[in-house]
Amino acid sequence: MNETILSGILDTLEDGVAAFDLDGRLLCCNEAACRLLHMEPGTLTDVSDLPETIHAFLGGVRSGESQTVELYQQAVRVKYHDLTKNGLRTGAVLTFTDIGEQYRVERIRREFTANVSHELKTPLTSISGYAEMIENGMAKDGDIRAFAERIRRESNRMLALVSDIISLSELEERGIAEEEETVDLYALAAQNVETLKGAAMVRGVTVQLVGEPLLIRANPVLMNELVYNLLDNAIRYNRDNGTVSVRVFDSTLTVRDTGIGIPKIHRDRIFERFYRVDKSRSKATGGTGLGLAIVKHICERYHAMITLESAEGIGTEITVRFPLA
Repeated sequence: MNETILSGILDTLEDGVAAFDLDGRLLCCNEAACRLLHMEPGTLTDVSDLPETIHAFLGGVRSGESQTVELYQQAVRVKYHDLTKNGLRTGAVLTFTDIGEQYRVERIRREFTANVSHELKTPLTSISGYAEMIENGMAKDGDIRAFAERIRRESNRMLALVSDIISLSELEERGIAEEEETVDLYALAAQNVETLKGAAMVRGVTVQLVGEPLLIRANPVLMNELVYNLLDNAIRYNRDNGTVSVRVFDSTLTVRDTGIGIPKIHRDRIFERFYRVDKSRSKATGGTGLGLAIVKHICERYHAMITLESAEGIGTEITVRFPLA
């Protein structure tokens, strides 16, 4: 096969491919391999040019074996094959597959499982303890009412957590029926401001709503979930006597608070499930740690762009921009 044609075929592959002869000289290398190895085309000429982590893998490796190595802070699966001709080994072929996204998803899955277990175990332990004290007559008459209140509070916390987990699961599995209708986002915002008025008053938080009707085609339940979670977060993580500003203009919904703010190191992960900037504060306010993850999934479903701006001690602004009809 013409070398130019072969090179063109290899460059269409998403996986990296590099072939070497028995002396370690490079026979061919596609663009994907150069990209994953962080090398400019033409600079890889010999097997000795490969990163040390790949050399460690090649020691004693047999044909068909693979290993995941870290290359420049990314996970890459390297697979080795003997290159043969007429039954004789003439060289080696290495393939490189970027599995960074697979690793990220697996990490989130493991963290999610661990977090769910922890989040459910804590209130269940509390409920079990108080119930056992009442059952065994260890609680004084004056304590029973307080214990019942704590059991109710922990039960509500578990119900909220389970409800959010179910919502998130349905979004990820796309199990919610796609019953779309015309939804006025401004009207939804006004309804949720009214719904959360009590929670805001407890904290002394003032909620201001300005804007104009914004009509979009969407599932009204999902849109309500999106607006509610953004407002609930803004109130929950605000400072006492702070303010929340809600604006609905030009295909955008913006929620701004005067709360604790989000440090830069946390901003890339704030939309992950159970990720909390201040865990003690989240527990104190009753947050499940799933609100923003739900918001993110709803935005992805409706191709809406979500952006976050924040400053520690000053506040956070989250904007959702919906695509124009």
